[in-house]
Amino acid sequence: LTDFGKEVVLEMNRLGMLVDLSHVSVQTMSDALDTSLAPVIFSHSNAYTIYQNTRNVPDHILDRLKKNGGIIMVVFYSKFVCGSEPCERKHVVEHIRYLVDRIGSDHVGIGSDFDGCDELPEGLENTSRYPDLIQDLIECGYSELDIEKIIGGNILRVLLNAEQVAKKLQTPCSS
Repeated sequence: LTDFGKEVVLEMNRLGMLVDLSHVSVQTMSDALDTSLAPVIFSHSNAYTIYQNTRNVPDHILDRLKKNGGIIMVVFYSKFVCGSEPCERKHVVEHIRYLVDRIGSDHVGIGSDFDGCDELPEGLENTSRYPDLIQDLIECGYSELDIEKIIGGNILRVLLNAEQVAKKLQTPCSS
C-alpha cells in the first residue's frame, strides 16, 4: 500500500467500514493487515494451499488473519474452488475444513458469490442447497456452535468489532 492507501484503510477503520481483501495482491493483503486496526475480511476467497489461484489466500496471510480477528468467507465459484476440474460441493467442504484446521472456526464463513459467478459446484447451485452443505459440516464433526459461526456468526462478530474500533477512533481524547 502507498501512504495514501494506508490512510484509506485507517479512514475505513474510523468509519466502521470493513476492509475487504478478496481482490488484492498478497503484498496488499500483508500491507493492509499491517495497517488495519480493525478485523479485515476476505468476502469471497478460498485456501491457496487447496487450489492455487490468485483470489485464494496463502497460509502465511491466513495466520495473520487469525491474529487480526478477521474472517475468510469461502467462495463457491468453481474456478476458485478447483479450477477447470469438475467441481462438487465436497470441494468447497475441503476448503472449509482446511481453513478451520488452519485458523479455527472463529475465522471462517460462507461468501458464496452466487451473484458474481456463472460456474458453481455440483450440489451448490443456489441457496436451496445450503442445508446439504450444513449436513456435510455436521458429518465432518463440526459442533452446532462451530456451524453457527461459519454460516453467519463470525461475520456478525467482525462487523461488531469493526464498529467498536470505529467508536474508539471517533472518541476525542480526554485531557
